Amino acid sequence: MRASTIKEGTLYRDIVRGAFEIAWRRRELLPLGFLASLLMMNGGAFEFIIRAIYKISSGDPYAGGAANALAVFNALMAGDAAGRMSVFFSLLVFLAVFALVVLVAASASGALLQTIARRAKTKTRSMGRAFAGGAAHVGQLVLTQLVGRTVIFAAFVLAALGVYSSIDGRFGIAVGVILFVIFALVALIVSFLMMMTNAGIMIGNERWVNAAHDAFRFLKRHWLVSLEMIGLVFLATVASTALILAALAVVIAPFTLILLALSALHATAIIAVTTFIFGALGLFIVLIGGSMLAVFEHAAWALLYTRLADHSAISKLERLWEKLKNMRKHARPRRR
Repeated sequence: MRASTIKEGTLYRDIVRGAFEIAWRRRELLPLGFLASLLMMNGGAFEFIIRAIYKISSGDPYAGGAANALAVFNALMAGDAAGRMSVFFSLLVFLAVFALVVLVAASASGALLQTIARRAKTKTRSMGRAFAGGAAHVGQLVLTQLVGRTVIFAAFVLAALGVYSSIDGRFGIAVGVILFVIFALVALIVSFLMMMTNAGIMIGNERWVNAAHDAFRFLKRHWLVSLEMIGLVFLATVASTALILAALAVVIAPFTLILLALSALHATAIIAVTTFIFGALGLFIVLIGGSMLAVFEHAAWALLYTRLADHSAISKLERLWEKLKNMRKHARPRRR
């Protein structure tokens, strides 16, 4: 791989700026971004954490899944043969659709990584060929998701048990907080490893084991860079989400006023048309914003991977420490 041209002092600035320019200017990547975001294939560690907070705060994070599984089991066991066959085939259709969504999302995620890396080298390709490139490695990409999500789920279970135990008084509250912090760190680091592994598969053309090994090597050798980049992607995700919510607020505010005015006039048909128009506009904003965010995150990880593979990344904290040492060295008074 060719040597990187990014200066050390602008490592994150150029990566973030380059990722933003790709997400903003490369509109043809938005369909791939939309598909990749279907199942958080964009390294969505922050969505894992937010969902974990919601599930734990609900009081029983396993209630929904357990209730649905029990309902399906009862439907399969109870009723006549025709009813059981209907439930069985409905379950098969659901699993088939879910598997198809997983395959499509994983293929789109891999296609984004490979396409962004090739565009950085001024090589262009059609989106159909890009998706086919991701589909060619879909088995390895899905394996990354399976392994990574299993580790994150295991950390979540431990965190949930720790939080509930601390609430019940069997352990101190600090234990629950510490376990949740550990879960958050595990989710962030594992998500980073997942993206670096997939980047190794799609950009480095490596097999899964070698790509995973390189991802761990990147984390070990450049752990400060990795953590700093995770933090920057987190801030970018928060900022992007805030912008999407602000855009929705701009749409909702006039819609609410118009709806109140039409309600006073009892214009039922006009209310229905207005609701449809503003609903479609809000959905469009969410889809475009989410797709651009997925493209941005994939671009950031792809650019970071190429930099780490060039062995030329130095963390911001290391650079600041070197500057402080130089300042102290020059500030020392000369002995006579």
